[in-house]
Amino acid sequence: MRKNDLHPDIYVPVEFEGIIAVSLPMRAVIQQIMEAASSDIPVLVTGETGTGKELVAAAIHNRGKRKNKPYVPVNTGAMAPELIASELFGHEKGAYTGALDARAGLFEQAHGGTIFLDEISTMDDKTQASLLRVLEEKIVRRVGSVKDIHVDVRVIAATNENIDEAVEQKRFREDLYYRLDVFRIHLPPLRARPGAVTLLTDHFVSYFDSIYKKNVRAVPLGTYRCLRRYPWPGNVRELKNVIQRAVLMAKGEELTPDLIPARIREGAGSNSDSQVLPIHLGMTLQAVEKEFIQMTLASTGGNKKEAAAILGISRRALYNKLKRHGLLKEKNHGTKRGLSGKIRGATEGVESKD
Repeated sequence: MRKNDLHPDIYVPVEFEGIIAVSLPMRAVIQQIMEAASSDIPVLVTGETGTGKELVAAAIHNRGKRKNKPYVPVNTGAMAPELIASELFGHEKGAYTGALDARAGLFEQAHGGTIFLDEISTMDDKTQASLLRVLEEKIVRRVGSVKDIHVDVRVIAATNENIDEAVEQKRFREDLYYRLDVFRIHLPPLRARPGAVTLLTDHFVSYFDSIYKKNVRAVPLGTYRCLRRYPWPGNVRELKNVIQRAVLMAKGEELTPDLIPARIREGAGSNSDSQVLPIHLGMTLQAVEKEFIQMTLASTGGNKKEAAAILGISRRALYNKLKRHGLLKEKNHGTKRGLSGKIRGATEGVESKD
């Protein structure tokens, strides 16, 4: 990480395994990645959606001794519950309807390398028990089989939920939690560090300008101001997508505010120093998650598919969160449960290309 020669307190953005690091907290994250890569222990990566958990997992693998072996990323939250065990551990021919041939699971495919299990907290109890056995005994058993298969796989898991609360509420096995939480890396949200939104905007503008052969040379102050005042519930992933669209639509040399989606401009316009931010110190992580889900839904006009895409989770995972927070509409009642109004809040950031 290099300092600016003219301003020694300002760090120059550095790319590390696809992660754009600007702030001191991200320097700590990169140091943790290097420490995790030097060993072979399980790693648990936590952080909101869009903060770059997938990049952290890949970086640990690429910097570790298994880098020349398979790397298998798995989004367990996107899998149908009844198929998770078959996908992870494989199945024998005839194990269930549709199992026409025997098939190796993802753990077998990752033998010798690393498997990355994203949205780990969405696993059901049975799959959690099977995963615990893999971690403890390094064996898997295919669905419909009585034979154990040895696997040598490093496990990196990730979640955007408060996994400590999930354990307390008995939604996640405590013994599996302790097996996974040997080395934890937490990725802070984009709103947490002033200045990162501006630096990441510059990076993404340059990146997409080169890809699309545009001629964008400047970002006006009004655009920066608009972007900094939006709360970015989808974090870096959402910022990247917004800048990609804006650069693609740009006709001149400036990335003017009109190229930014209306939901972001309106969010910036509704913000002022005198307003009370919906997210503040003292709130629980559950309350913060609930507020951001509400803000995201408000920004999409209640479109759950679009909201799930912004948050970087499956629609099933979104519905589970809506249900947990009591945000689903009651079918048999005429009144609607309230969502947040306009999006408010200053945002600054975490740095990663996601």
